[in-house]
Amino acid sequence: MSEWIDDVLLRGADDDICLHLPTGPVSRSALRRLVGEKQETLSAADLRPGGCAALNLPSSLTYIANLLAVWRIGAQAVLLDHRLTRYEVDAALERLGVQVVVATGHTKGSPLNVFHDVTDTVTVRDGRPAATPHAVLQLSSGSTGPSKVIGRTAADLVAEVERYTRIDGVPLSGERIILLSSMVHVLGLVGGLLYGLHAGVGLVPPRRLTGDSILEAVASDSTPATVLGVPFHIGLLNSVANPPKLAQLKRMTTGGELVPAAVSAAFGEKYGVPLGNMWGMTEVGVIATDLFGDHRPAVLPAPGIEVR
Repeated sequence: MSEWIDDVLLRGADDDICLHLPTGPVSRSALRRLVGEKQETLSAADLRPGGCAALNLPSSLTYIANLLAVWRIGAQAVLLDHRLTRYEVDAALERLGVQVVVATGHTKGSPLNVFHDVTDTVTVRDGRPAATPHAVLQLSSGSTGPSKVIGRTAADLVAEVERYTRIDGVPLSGERIILLSSMVHVLGLVGGLLYGLHAGVGLVPPRRLTGDSILEAVASDSTPATVLGVPFHIGLLNSVANPPKLAQLKRMTTGGELVPAAVSAAFGEKYGVPLGNMWGMTEVGVIATDLFGDHRPAVLPAPGIEVR
C-alpha cells in the first residue's frame, strides 16, 4: 500500500507550505523532492518492498523524509526514540531483524530544540525482511516491564487520519499545529505529522522547549493555531508570567496523561482558550476526545470508535 504516501499525505499544490520550520518554510514540492532523494538512498542500500528499516532520529525534516521514503518503498519502519541507550537500540535491531538503520550523523543546535537540524547516516545490517505486514513498529515505554513491540498497518494509519478529520475541534485546512509532541510517538506522529500533511494544516515546531518560544511560534503567523502536546507542556505555558493576548491561539490539545484540575484551571485563567483532552493508545491511536474541555476529565468516543 505504498501509494498512500502520495495519495493521502503528499498530495496538494506545489507551493503549499506544509512545514514551518525554524530553518525556513518547506513546501509540498520541496518535501516530495526530499522524500524522493531519501527513497533513492534507501533503495541503494538494498531496502526493498517488504523490507525492514529502523529510524533512530529525533523529530526533524530528516526524520520526516526518511519515514515517508521507507513507506513509499513499501517497507516496514521501526521507530526508535533517539534518547534510547546504545544497548536498547542494538537489542531492538537484533530482536526485529532490521536490515537498514538510519541514524543521526551530525546535529546542530541545542538539546532544548523541539525540532532538530540533523544529517543522517545509513547502515546496512545482516537482517531479514519484515516478519509482519505492519507499516510501522513502535516500542512501548517499558515503564511497567519489557517494551512491547506494537505494529500498525498502513490501512490502520489511514483510518486514524480519516478519524481525525471527523473530530469536532481539530485544526482545519489553512490553520497551524504548534507541534510539541515527538513524532516518534503516536500523538505527534498521527495527530500532528500525518493528519497535518493530509488535512493541509501547517506544522510549526517552536525553536525551543520553553513557554516563551511556544508563544513565539503561535504569534509567527496570523492564521489560527492549536498547540498539541502533553501536560508537561501546559506547565511550560503556565510558567510564562505575563503572556500576550494572542488572537491566533485557538486552543491547546493534550494527551498522554490526566491533567491535574489546578493545572487546567490555571491555563484557562491565563489564556482564555479551550484546553482540549485526548486519550488513546499506541495500538489504536486516538480513542476518545473532548477538544472543547466541556467534560474534563471525561472524554467521548472518537468517530468510528466503539467502546466496550
